[in-house]
Amino acid sequence: MAAEVIMPKAGMAMDEGTVVQWYKQVGDSIEQGEAVLEILTDKVNMDVEAEASGVLLAQLAKEGDVLPVFTVIGYIGAEGEAVPQATASAETVAAAPEETATAKAVAAAPVAKVTSDGKLRATPAARKIARDKSLDLASVPGSGAKGRIHAVDVLEFRPQADASILAKRIAADMGVDLDSIAGSGARGRVLKADLMATQQQAAPVVMEAKVEDTLIPYKGIRKVIGDRMQESFFTAPHATLTIEIDMTKSIEMRKSLVDAYKDSIGEKPSFNDMVILAVAKALRAHPGINSTLTDEGILQHGNINIGFAAATAEGMLVVPVIRNADQKDFRKLVVEAKDLGRRAVKGKILPDEMQGSTFTISNLGMFGITEFTAIINKPNAAILSVGAIIERCVPVNGEIAIRSMMNATINFDHRIVDGAPAAKFLQTLKQNLENPYLML
Repeated sequence: MAAEVIMPKAGMAMDEGTVVQWYKQVGDSIEQGEAVLEILTDKVNMDVEAEASGVLLAQLAKEGDVLPVFTVIGYIGAEGEAVPQATASAETVAAAPEETATAKAVAAAPVAKVTSDGKLRATPAARKIARDKSLDLASVPGSGAKGRIHAVDVLEFRPQADASILAKRIAADMGVDLDSIAGSGARGRVLKADLMATQQQAAPVVMEAKVEDTLIPYKGIRKVIGDRMQESFFTAPHATLTIEIDMTKSIEMRKSLVDAYKDSIGEKPSFNDMVILAVAKALRAHPGINSTLTDEGILQHGNINIGFAAATAEGMLVVPVIRNADQKDFRKLVVEAKDLGRRAVKGKILPDEMQGSTFTISNLGMFGITEFTAIINKPNAAILSVGAIIERCVPVNGEIAIRSMMNATINFDHRIVDGAPAAKFLQTLKQNLENPYLML
């Protein structure tokens, strides 16, 4: 019996997923555990693995389709095995090899893109773009289900100029774009004479380069990030405090640990790892910062789960979470942070690995940013922004010395955290990083 490929529920908050791409095509052999397709959840891209070996019998969803979790999106079975009729549809099931000719014929036929009440099937974004470009949506072929017109259809649509058959043939032979020619025929129809007259203009013309605008759909992870930032910024009154930390001893400690850690755990500790450790210990001393505002009251979390902001290869913001960070040996913390960070960059981190944070760190020091403020990652009560370590002259015991200094800024929800507790938290953080050996 054919095995189903379903849209997985990759996390408690996931209600639907988007098909990004199929790795396997109908007829391809698949081993159990092998990636069949890639989907987009509300947080990350992830692979869907085959739960059985065999061949891919059907693809019940196209790339770009958004489907509820647990929807059957494909079947794997023995070669030639029938696909269950209850879920397979002529519109979405890819044809078996012997049915290719028929399927192509069906695909080539005109697709109805009008609903039963005579309205065009089109997404709101497609309608807006069409209005902005003064395009008649009825002339745009739709690539969606039942001919539904998507934004990309409108963006890629290039109406052909009205031209005589002879003009079209000549233009094709000469490789001339008819859209660039003004027609002298009825209603601007391009005639052979128009085409030839254009080509006879021997004088070279310097054409100004045309740079087209690019419309990037505001959806998927980009929209999720944007919506959460907006919600946090406009619901939590942000207050900000900054402290300067002398990182000279932290630098010395890191240098002393690099070789030993590389040999024992295969990883080098980073300054970000040290900040995570210092924050975890500071939160244990100041539990009010490690809290969440709920409908029932202010929830002070018993566990200290540190989220740290990371960017995927596409530049998307994700926040992996190190659970119970205060209870972990520094070696274990380094290994876990490196593993989460690498998979976050590749977009391979699981949704559940980005949930449950009680405090978040955002570090832009590696980009040379010396100081900034971040938006609180709700439902956290605060977020710490970490800047670059910069050598500069500072007074030490009445003498001018060159020290490695770093700014740390806390943004906190002023409804539940006051300035003094936030300042004391920063003081403890400063003490931890200026006396790093005491943390080990």
